[in-house]
Formats: sequence, C-alpha cells, structure tokens
Amino acid sequence: MDLGNGANRLTILEESKSGVDSSKIVEEQVATYRKNYLDHGDTPRGTFQNNPETMCLRYERLLLPFLPSATPLTIHDVGCGLCDLHAYLKSRNIDHHYSGTEIVPEMVEAAKNKYPGIEVFQRDILQDPVEDRYDVVLLSGVLNIPGRVPLEDWKPFCRELLRKMFEMARYGISFNFLTTHTTFRDPSLCYLNPSEMLTFCLEELSRFVRVDHVYPLYETSISVFRPDFVRTLFDDPAFDKYFSHSAKGRS
Repeated sequence: MDLGNGANRLTILEESKSGVDSSKIVEEQVATYRKNYLDHGDTPRGTFQNNPETMCLRYERLLLPFLPSATPLTIHDVGCGLCDLHAYLKSRNIDHHYSGTEIVPEMVEAAKNKYPGIEVFQRDILQDPVEDRYDVVLLSGVLNIPGRVPLEDWKPFCRELLRKMFEMARYGISFNFLTTHTTFRDPSLCYLNPSEMLTFCLEELSRFVRVDHVYPLYETSISVFRPDFVRTLFDDPAFDKYFSHSAKGRS
C-alpha cells in the first residue's frame, strides 16, 4: 500500500448527516490494516505496534483515569484489532467486561477464535447503528495512520469518531494520538496538536477533560468524562453548584 502524498492521495470527504461520509475512509483503512496484518500476523507489528512494552504503556495511560473501579467496568475498544487490550486487562487482573469494534474481517475472525467469550463487532460506528452503551469507550492508535486519506479529510473523520465514542459512553472515553510536540515526523503518519484536541473536547464534548502528556512516547492521551460520572467522584454537597448547569452529555 502506497502511503505517500500527491497523486496517490484520495479526495474522499463527502457531506452526510454526521458531516463525514466515513465509508470510503473506512474502505481505505481496511486495505491498509489488512495488508499489514497479513504481513505480520498476530504480533504487535500486526496492529502497527512497535513492541509489547509500548503497547502496554499506552493501555495503562488510557485506563488510568477510570481505575480502580468499585465494580467491573464494561469497556468497549474501538479499532480493537486482535483484542490485545483484553489480554492486557486479564494479565493485570482487572475485572472487566470487554467488547470491541473492528473493521478488518480477518482480524475480527482471529480475535473471536482467540477469545471466544467476548463480543467483537465488525462495523463502522459512524454508519452502522450502535444501540449498546458502555461504561468506558477506548481507542488506541487508530488516529495515527491515515493511509492514502488526505489530512484535510482525515482530521474531520477523527473528530466525528470521537463524538460517536462519547455518545456510546456512560462514564467517558480515552484516546491517544501522535503529538505535534515531537523531534521527528514520518510523512505517512498523522500528528495532532494537543492544544487543538483539548479545545475540541472542551467545546464539543464535555468540560471535564484530562490531558496526559507525561510518558516517554511522543504522543498524548486524553480522557473526556460525562458530568454524571465526575459528580460521583465529588459527592460532597459543597461541590453541588459546580454541577448545576451540567448536562448529561456536553457541559
């Protein structure tokens, strides 16, 4: 798959009810991730991870704001690949109910065979109906590799994906991305400005946002919380006035 620029890039952004027609973008993503998976198989490289250590560090940072939990969390993994997050949770003895969404058919089949007790959905959450709600919805690495999709199309798609994730979440979402505050750039990757992503989350999702830029990788993790969940963390009546204008979604 050619991941270069210029004539090999696609112009695919179209208007839809959500503002983004994801079908062609998802088609490109399937092609990019399928080729890589067929080349590398069930290894960290098969899902564009460098090694198990950095993969696990990413999961740790995404989950940190929601743990420990008094009850098992229902965790939904968008772009779940081979469900390595489920394996990570099990290895850390974190009680949970896991499910995932994946767009590459071969990965869905492999994940179901590997973990027959979990649900893995092959779907485009921007196009296909999603009825279920989950405590926490996570995304790791999905925003990094646009393939042949131009950045002017890719960035609106990423924002729409985050909006949908927040809609699916009862407590909140966590996601990561490559930061523009880095010492190098790979032209095949997408780097996002943490300040711009923070502003998007505050203005479009919720005023309750946590930004994590304090780990060795050149990336950022952001968690966005629903007001009702944050209220459970600060249940002293002295804080009531700070939640009086909070809506169930954005506040």
